[in-house]
Amino acid sequence: MIGFIKGILREKDMGNITVEVGGVGFLISVTNSCMANLPNVDEEVKIYTYMQVKEDELSLFGFVSPEEKKFFMQLISVSGVGPKTALQILSAERMTALITSIINEDVSVIANCKGIGKKTAERIVVELKDKIKPFDYILQQEAPVNVKNASIDDAVVVLTSLGINKNEALRLAKQVFVDGDTAEQIVAKALHNLGG
Repeated sequence: MIGFIKGILREKDMGNITVEVGGVGFLISVTNSCMANLPNVDEEVKIYTYMQVKEDELSLFGFVSPEEKKFFMQLISVSGVGPKTALQILSAERMTALITSIINEDVSVIANCKGIGKKTAERIVVELKDKIKPFDYILQQEAPVNVKNASIDDAVVVLTSLGINKNEALRLAKQVFVDGDTAEQIVAKALHNLGG
C-alpha cells in the first residue's frame, strides 16, 4: 500500500493530478480541498494516498492531510460506498460540515452531495455516527485566516457531539473564548462552565 507520494507536481486537471517520482508519473484522483491546496506545477508536493486494487486497474486517491485520508477510509468502510463515491462526498462539502452532520444524524447534508441518494446518506450516518471522534478530524487545511472562528467552529462540533444544542454550544464557545485558545481549550472551559 502506498501511504503517501512526495515528488514534483507535473499536471493538475479536473480532479486529477500527476506527481513525478523518480521518473515515474503517478496519476492521482484528488478531493477539491486537496486541489485547492496544491503548489504550482513543477514544485514539490506531498500527497497522502489510498490505493485501490482491482483485477483490471490500480487507482490512487489523494488527500491534503492524514485527517482527510482517515475520514475517506471511514467513508469507504460503509457498505456500498466505494472510493469514487467517498471522493465525491469529500469534494462536495467541507469535512467539518460532513462530520457535524453525521454526529447530529442530519442526513440532508450528505444526501445533497451530487450522486448520493438518501438511502446511501442514511447508511453513512447510521454506520459512522458512533465511530466518528471529532478531535481526530480538526483540520489545519480547513482553518480560515481568522483563527478565532476556526477554533470556535471546531469547539462547536465537539460540544454538539456531546448533546449540547448547536446555538447553546456556539454561545458557550464565544463566551469562554480568549485570543489564542485552541478548540480543546474552548471545549474544556465551556464544559467547566456548564458543570459549575
